[in-house]
Amino acid sequence: MLWVWVTILNFLSALEFRIADKLGEGVAIGSHFFLFWIVPIILLYLPLKFLDVLGIIIALFYIYVLAGDIFLSVFGHEKLEKKRGMIDITNVREMREEIISALIKFTGGIISFATIFNGLQHLTQGRAFVISHPSPLPYFDLLYYSIVTITTVGYGDIQPGLWFSRAFAITEILFGIGFVVLFLTMLISIYIDIQHKKKYE
Repeated sequence: MLWVWVTILNFLSALEFRIADKLGEGVAIGSHFFLFWIVPIILLYLPLKFLDVLGIIIALFYIYVLAGDIFLSVFGHEKLEKKRGMIDITNVREMREEIISALIKFTGGIISFATIFNGLQHLTQGRAFVISHPSPLPYFDLLYYSIVTITTVGYGDIQPGLWFSRAFAITEILFGIGFVVLFLTMLISIYIDIQHKKKYE
């Protein structure tokens, strides 16, 4: 599992670095968001059923990559860090960049889970989730549900209607709790590293 995560992350990082070198960092970030956030949503609203499945698969892949990236960011992996050009955090600016990066990953998780929920709703003709007061924008309803689920608020106005919908909701809750725990661990370790370096300067 660890080897697969490292291989995928190395490949994606190398691809983003190539795009950034040739077209600029803004284009690299934009292409990342377009491919993993926008394309799966577009696929859900095209008329062919297999495109719904493809949208769900891309969103699942993104969550899998995020989980690996978060895990390896917290627990470290020397080969991956060298290949991706990671540097030790030595100042507050670099710490802020790490925090922003983590928040973007968290947002990506919310959007990807919302895409999965919408895909399931399409594939089951609206039986995957019971929505008491649906809005004119179906994606917005399940984006809202994704945010409510990942934050473990759970208002109950939208409920999973099938067993696999519940399984994905459970997965999102675990992803959200795990992310917060790992994020706090990362912040504490960064703070300790900075203090340790200041002490020995």
